Amino acid sequence: MANSPKSPPQDENPWRAAGLVTAIGVELAALVGLGWWLGSVYDDRNGTDNGYVIGLVVGLVAGIGSAIGLIRKYAGGRRS
Repeated sequence: MANSPKSPPQDENPWRAAGLVTAIGVELAALVGLGWWLGSVYDDRNGTDNGYVIGLVVGLVAGIGSAIGLIRKYAGGRRS
């Protein structure tokens, strides 16, 4: 029963979980920051005021997608 196909892999290593949480946080912050910066550059070059907001949203969406990919890789690529 411990190796049933629907159960996630049992990993007792807390460093692997800590690494996953750290990677998600760093990657999310980097992508949101990059989106903000690119939006600000767009605003400066085109004289607009709200490009940074679009950059933040795009960076957040990219960060969430990346986090989902990391979690799937950590979980072994299994789908429900």
